This record gives sequence, C-alpha cells and structure tokens, in this order.
Amino acid sequence: MSVGNSDIRSALPVLALILVSLTAGCAALPSSGPTPADVEQEIIAADPPDEVSATVDVRRTIDGETTQYTEDVWLHADGRSRVETSADGTETVVVDDGDGRWHYDVASEWATRLETDPNATSYLEGIYAQQERYLEAYEITGVEEATVDGRDTYRVTFDPPTNETIERSISVLIEDTEYVLPLATSEGDPAQRGADRVEVWYDRETMFPIKHTIEGDGVTLERTYRNLEIDGGIDDERFAFDPQSATRNETITLPSINSYETVDAADEAVPFGVAEPPADALPDGLELDSITGYEFHGENRTQVSLQYRTPGDETVSVVTSDGPRRFAVGGDAVAIGRVTGTIAETDQGTELQWSCGERYHSVFASHAFDDGTALRVSQSLETGC
Repeated sequence: MSVGNSDIRSALPVLALILVSLTAGCAALPSSGPTPADVEQEIIAADPPDEVSATVDVRRTIDGETTQYTEDVWLHADGRSRVETSADGTETVVVDDGDGRWHYDVASEWATRLETDPNATSYLEGIYAQQERYLEAYEITGVEEATVDGRDTYRVTFDPPTNETIERSISVLIEDTEYVLPLATSEGDPAQRGADRVEVWYDRETMFPIKHTIEGDGVTLERTYRNLEIDGGIDDERFAFDPQSATRNETITLPSINSYETVDAADEAVPFGVAEPPADALPDGLELDSITGYEFHGENRTQVSLQYRTPGDETVSVVTSDGPRRFAVGGDAVAIGRVTGTIAETDQGTELQWSCGERYHSVFASHAFDDGTALRVSQSLETGC
C-alpha cells in the first residue's frame, strides 16, 4: 500500500502528540529501582525478626594474611543465642541462655560462663543496630538489586562523606572480636585501621544484612549468611548448655559499668575520692575523653578510670580504686611522693601503679609519649600520701 505526501503531512501532528505523551509519561514513571533515600528509610524502619538461623562464612584479610572459618548460628530476639564456630580444626560453642553466656572449647573440654546483663542489646538486635550506625557515619552512594544464596537483596554501598573530617569510628562484631575501625579523615591518616568502603546486601523482605564487606587500610572483612531461615521455629534446646559436658568450668562475673559527665559526678557516686591530674601535668593535645566507673562484684572492688585521648587516638589513663586489681602488672620500684610504686613496660605502653592507704592508683601512657610521661602524671596527683 502506498502513502501520499498529504497522508504523511496529516499524520505528523498525531505522531508529535503521541511522542509528547510518551515522553511526558516516561518522565512521570518511577525509577527502575529504589533510591538511596528509600533504602535508608527501610533500614531505619526495619525491626529484627523473632528468630534467625543460618550458616555464616567469615573471611578476613589483614595485611595480606587471610583467615576463613564458618559459624552455625541460632539467634532469638529475646537475647538467647548459640554460635558454633569451626576454624583451623578447632571448635568453639558459645551459648547464651538469657542469664549467662557459656564459652565452650570442644577440644580442651573447658567451659567458661559469663553473667549477662539482662538490659544488654541482644545479638540479633545488635545486627540491626549496626546498620543504623553505618547510616550515621557513612553516605549511601549506590543501590542495586542482587541475589545472595537465592534471596532477593539490595546491594548497598556506603562511603565516607566527601571532603568532611570524620571523628567517629564504627565497630564491627566478627565472632567474639569487636573491630573498631576509625574512618579516614581529611586531616591525615588515622592512627588505627580506617574503613573507607562498606557494602551490605539486605534481604528485601526483612532488611536482614545477609552479607557485608568492609575494606580499607589493609583490612578486608566479609561475612555471608547461607541457608538463612527467618522465624523458622528454633528448638529451645539449642539455647541450653550442660556444664557437665566439660571437664573444667568456671564462672566469670562481669563488672557493672557507669559513665559520668564530670569528675565531680564520679566522685559523688563512689565511696572514695577520684584522683585527677592537673592540666599542666598532661602532654599537649590530650583531652578528657571519658569517665567510667566499674564495680567488680567478684572482687568486691570499685574503680574509676579517666581516659585522656589525642586526635591521633593516643591515650593516657588515670585509675583510682578501693582495692588491688586481680591482674595487676608487675615492674620495677619507683618513688611516687612518699610511697613506692612499680613501673612496667607493656606491649601497649608504660604503666605505673601504687597504693596509698586503702586507695590504689595506676597511670598508663601509650608508647607515643616519652618514657617520663606516666611518672610525671603520677607524681602530680593529690593522693594524700
């Protein structure tokens, strides 16, 4: 069939109208995938499920040395959990029944029990809380749809904010080790390992982080959940441990911990005076970073620690206690005013300790400071000796 020029001319306005309509329609259509803002809101709104079970593949590379192992995990929102780890021929079982946490070394048949804080965040809640910490410290720079172990996921890339000085750090729990990774800053290299990229694969249905990787400063951490079951009904026996299966077992009572805004507040809260060094006795650049009180129930002892820190994360700490520490560091004799203390070099720095009547004091200075720092700070304290 032939078409005349008049027919073509008459059709042009119609074609133009169709094209305009199509173009307008495309502009109004939503994007093909979720935006970073959409995913951020989903992460914030997500609640942990009641139960999670899975096999977890863990791979970490630090300074070129790679370690791989697997964990079988059963997690409950009420705080109960069980983690069975196989690594390099060793097997470890960690069971939290809600009242205490058992650590069991299968080869040595040695079990250790730690009392748990009933108000502490559960393992499962901590996984979700970690995601909000990523949002606080990073920006979402990429979102795409992906599949992990047969599950539909959002692959989300987090990067540090551009041209912004970061003073925060993030912590990542891998097995029973918490890695504190300061973010790279615009003012030079961080003193510790920096994390400059995080990727998380979120299960689209529950926003559970089915996989995550962290990269930066010679470290790569990767954790992948396989055979993930959510709210599948875990037998309560999974969260029970019989200490009779161990040839050796012991119970360790963790201290109660309190934080204080000021030294005066700590001084009022504990039954002894808290020693505080004068500002001119401290090296330049140190700022009071934290004031923490510890009550060691098993030792019938209370202590207050003043932690001073530089921007480069070097520390000096001053501790006052009403009893001797169970794991005190030895060392050489040194004069502190009218009493004699001991000073010792450790892998982390210099530690000096002494007693004054019923009070016990210690000062620690990291290796970045000169050898006399711990002694000068100690001698500046008004301890009444």
